[in-house]
Amino acid sequence: PPFASVDSNFQVVGFDMALIEEIGKRLNIPIEVQNFSFEGLPGALQINQIDLAVAAVSITPERASQMTFSPVYYVNQTAILARSDSMSSITDFNQLAAFRVGVQRGSTYESMLQTQLVDTGLMSADKLLSYVQADEAIRDLQAKRVDLVVIGQATARHYNAQYDGLKIVGKGFEQQDLAIAMRLETPRLKAEIDRVMNDMLTDGTMLSLIQQYIQSDVTDVLPTPRPTNLPAATALSPVSTATPPKCWDGMKFVADVTYPDNNMKNPPFVKPGDGFVKTWRVQNTGTCTWTPKYRLVYAYGNVAGAQMNGQPVNIIGNVLPGQTIDLSVTLIAPQEALTYQGFWQIENIDGRRFGQTIWVGITTQSEAETPPSTVQPPSGNYCQVTLAAPRDSVTVKSSFDTVWTVKNISGADWSSDSFDYKYISGTEMHEKAVYDFAQTVKDGESIKIIVDMLAPPTPGIYNTRWAIVSGGKTLCILAVSVTVEPK
Repeated sequence: PPFASVDSNFQVVGFDMALIEEIGKRLNIPIEVQNFSFEGLPGALQINQIDLAVAAVSITPERASQMTFSPVYYVNQTAILARSDSMSSITDFNQLAAFRVGVQRGSTYESMLQTQLVDTGLMSADKLLSYVQADEAIRDLQAKRVDLVVIGQATARHYNAQYDGLKIVGKGFEQQDLAIAMRLETPRLKAEIDRVMNDMLTDGTMLSLIQQYIQSDVTDVLPTPRPTNLPAATALSPVSTATPPKCWDGMKFVADVTYPDNNMKNPPFVKPGDGFVKTWRVQNTGTCTWTPKYRLVYAYGNVAGAQMNGQPVNIIGNVLPGQTIDLSVTLIAPQEALTYQGFWQIENIDGRRFGQTIWVGITTQSEAETPPSTVQPPSGNYCQVTLAAPRDSVTVKSSFDTVWTVKNISGADWSSDSFDYKYISGTEMHEKAVYDFAQTVKDGESIKIIVDMLAPPTPGIYNTRWAIVSGGKTLCILAVSVTVEPK
């Protein structure tokens, strides 16, 4: 905020939304808004998954080598937020080296601190903490887990006005010229965007939007129409031009396989304390192959408990460009009666996030609210799963065993007459769809789960998912990716 945030109705609102809606109206074209990881926006443009990146993107030399830009719509300044009971002011950027500093992942502020302070040895790397959302950095500032947060001045003013106990202790340092990003070599699109935005700058519309969403005093924040796609003037050393990657990562959401929420209009009810498995179907839309070192990670949520005990999940097997895969996380519904929306992103081998941001939405509020259970859920997932076989590829139409080693960490015994494991989604390679537990598995013990399977008749990569269940409760997912080769 104030450029973009999710409101209490789970809708994206803010200046950037109002800006792109006005542009679409003037161009007489429909606008489809999608939520992407900020770091992945250049890649999403490169692979033609999006046409415009409207996300308070500031122009830098590195970004100008990967994208083209619209006219600047807002001139932002760097600002430093602190707690009211802390230091009085920051006048020199190098002063930050002595403190724990929070920044937003992929932002110019993260790059500034990395290049100016960490890479030069003035600041230890463990003092620079990166967050997916500014909200998370502000929460850690209030909780004294960081000392300062470096963000744009408009965002700093928003939080300073919203929360007691915060103050702006520094501003200036480096100007941030915000613009809409587009693919390079899209002259017709750029010409139309430039025309409409220059009209908005001259007819007072941009001024009105800034006053409505950002601030009433518009001194030195409203640019005039001028040539674009030029590196922003800076008092600091310019960032070197980035070397283009060998391939681009990309991910597209396809469908909710389990627990659909109808775009948060009808989030499904889950009883507080119950475990459940959220599964999404996604497609590799990039030019890079996803490997088992890629993983799905929790990014942020509407409330502090929205992670719902979810843990990072590595991709099983290789996922080639164009292929579709189901991704699942095992979650526990929080005890507090609320509606929860937790956002997840895919992270590559270098820790960079990309693609569409996917979410899980549930409610623990029943229509007829009953007193919550006093039984506390376990602190983590119900089980730890390790794939033991197959480790190598199999041939078409061959029989093979899939073996998982599963450790019970649920806090209770799994009795043989109450627990099963069964097929839930993916390619049907099994000879039998449901198995009973052969013995009781005590809390803390491990068991080998074996499923007889038959390879499909066509070579390829096949994914299938099983689950350990008890009644209507899913405890954890057993997933496998099988590479099938010709004989």
